[in-house]
Amino acid sequence: MGQITVFSGPELRRRCNGEQRLQILTEAFAPQACPTEVARRHEISTGQLYTWRNKLAVEAAPG
Repeated sequence: MGQITVFSGPELRRRCNGEQRLQILTEAFAPQACPTEVARRHEISTGQLYTWRNKLAVEAAPG
């Protein structure tokens, strides 16, 4: 049977400022990059990566 890891407590949430988010997004969506590996390395979910990317696209959209 596989190993089970239980996460609990306040360490579940990590706070990233805008500069850190942009750096992680740039790394994750660079050519030849694997977003899953980048997310794992920064201890965030892949869903969080795509949420940040979508929010950035909406903010950058004209009008």
